[in-house]
Amino acid sequence: MKYVIPGFLVFLQFSFLTSRAQLTKSMAETAYTITRMAEIYHVQPRAVDKTFSADLYHQMIGALDQDKIYFSAEDIRQLDNWQSALNDQLLNKKDDFLKLIINIYIRKINQTDSILDQLSKSKFDLNLTETYSIAEDSSFSPNDAQRKIKIYKLIKRNIIETIVDSYDEDSTKKNISADLLEPSARKKVCHAFKRDIQRTRQTKDGLPGFVCNAWCESVASCYDPHTEFFSPGKKDEFQGELGDKQLQFGFTLGEGKDATEITRLKPGSPAYKSGLIHEGDQILALQWDDNEEVDVSDATTDEVNVFISGEHGKNLTLTLKKSDGTTRKVTLQREKAALDDDNSKVRSFILKGDHRVGFISLPAFYTDWNGEEGGNNGCADDVAKEIIKLKKENIEGLILDLRYNGGGSMLEAIALAGIFIDAGPVGMTRDKEGKIYTMKDVNRGSVYDGPLILLINGFTASASEMLAGTLQDYHRALIVGSPSFGKATAQVVLPLDTLFDEKHMDRMKTADNFIKITVDRLFRVNGTSAQQIGVIPDIFLPDYTETQTEREKSLPFSLANTTIGSNKYYHPYPPISIEPLKSFSKAFTDTSRLFISFNSYLDLLLRVQVARDKVLSINKMMDERKEVNKNLVDEERSINKLKAPYEIEWNQFEKVRMQADEDLRKSNAALTLVLTRDTGILLGYEIAYRMN
Repeated sequence: MKYVIPGFLVFLQFSFLTSRAQLTKSMAETAYTITRMAEIYHVQPRAVDKTFSADLYHQMIGALDQDKIYFSAEDIRQLDNWQSALNDQLLNKKDDFLKLIINIYIRKINQTDSILDQLSKSKFDLNLTETYSIAEDSSFSPNDAQRKIKIYKLIKRNIIETIVDSYDEDSTKKNISADLLEPSARKKVCHAFKRDIQRTRQTKDGLPGFVCNAWCESVASCYDPHTEFFSPGKKDEFQGELGDKQLQFGFTLGEGKDATEITRLKPGSPAYKSGLIHEGDQILALQWDDNEEVDVSDATTDEVNVFISGEHGKNLTLTLKKSDGTTRKVTLQREKAALDDDNSKVRSFILKGDHRVGFISLPAFYTDWNGEEGGNNGCADDVAKEIIKLKKENIEGLILDLRYNGGGSMLEAIALAGIFIDAGPVGMTRDKEGKIYTMKDVNRGSVYDGPLILLINGFTASASEMLAGTLQDYHRALIVGSPSFGKATAQVVLPLDTLFDEKHMDRMKTADNFIKITVDRLFRVNGTSAQQIGVIPDIFLPDYTETQTEREKSLPFSLANTTIGSNKYYHPYPPISIEPLKSFSKAFTDTSRLFISFNSYLDLLLRVQVARDKVLSINKMMDERKEVNKNLVDEERSINKLKAPYEIEWNQFEKVRMQADEDLRKSNAALTLVLTRDTGILLGYEIAYRMN
């Protein structure tokens, strides 16, 4: 018997190594194919040379260890020798680097897991003053001993922040000493770090699969920020985000008293039809297919959402704690379902004061991937329907809200532009060969020709930027807000197959992997581009996106701005008289109590976000939080006391829906409260009726 067991183990080890070798070899082929696809299709392909190699190296390290807690500087020095050799690995389909970094990464992940186990058993002295510096946070630790200290400090910082948060959120805990709250906070924080590791291990093919995916994703990202490597599941997820139907389980999550809980079930969804899930159920654990079960009993709602979303498997098993204290396991599969009207699609209402102004929110340029883009199943048609409803309410102007709209279907954007202009060009594209194509609205007439305001901000991107630029160039709309994101490129999703063409569309359903690749640059009808610059508003108005620094120009390998000639068939309407509106806007925002309070609140948020060394002491961090809270609460109270010069009145169609749907009534009531204090809507209202 003693001879059988070693032989069996040797066989298992050989099988494991053989499987990993097959994986790395396969992914080396896949990575090479990405470079070939880029050479064929990318609007600005780059040479796979020593510069590409160095860029790929840094992208790969960042993908595996963004927070710099797994690798040490010693590990990085060992890997640095490959900085100038990865182009050879790519072009010759070699997997030496992949094999090496997989071995190192597995070892570092396992070490980190052990460190977390040790720290989870050790009480932290929250009164001992220590400092976690910006330099420590932003660099790799010199060696493993220092790396352990860095992880210790990160855990301590998060423990203190968890305790301070609990004092803020639960007044009953304010009389409980931090030392008594430390054990539960320590458990929660360590579990959160370990769950990140567990999610990584549960990637298809485990940690080697995670590293191989990161390799292919890093290769694609070196061409530009929007070229991406997709597995089939990730492709479906991406198309779902742009479509009017998405794969869903059909429940909404919220923070419960003791754990994340189910707050709403969508009628007809898999969760609803199971008959075993109810609102108020607490989620204790999650398990994808036959993977290891993950304890989420102390996870935040965001953590649970991350674990549930994305490509993990087919079957999700939830361990639920019911209201009677019993536990139950329920297994679900996602199903395609229409987006929830109350938070994902076009909505409209009337701002009813001395004047009546229509408002339409458009969160994304979604379409029906199973139908015809730009047809009657996408957002353009939905906007047109809402405009018809609002026109029956005798509105004096219209506000179209594109804030936080990250884009989507370009054909929907073209159709949407046609709602507001007569026929004509609405934009141009240029491919890698330099050929220029005109995007046209071919339908004569418009749905709405009255005063129009578009609200934009730093998260308005891509197709929504094209729409804003088009309506600005035609003098058809006044643009209000802050400069948009600055993405003026177009992508297509293709099978990762160099032989793919329009004769082989069936490969879109059967391919093993896909690539989302940048194939065109986008230009406005006047020949300029929003790339890296964004759409510049006619009237500037800051908002919460000022606290977020990410824009197209800040992303690695973002394509530079360029221009072409104006479209010869572009004939704008007479200019809008902007200067009087700008003068009014400045006077109004300088004297309005809402804008003064909001700007003060925004300044406070910006100051809080400034990176600084962190003193790891419970008393110090509590004092800092009290000071921040006092200032923020004062400004929040000032904002909440103010009353808008209008009421939000839902259109007659929405009122009928609200009568039949209690959830919709509740969500609309909460939304109404928020919208009455929205500075963009207030300024839009004041300007819209003055444009007549």
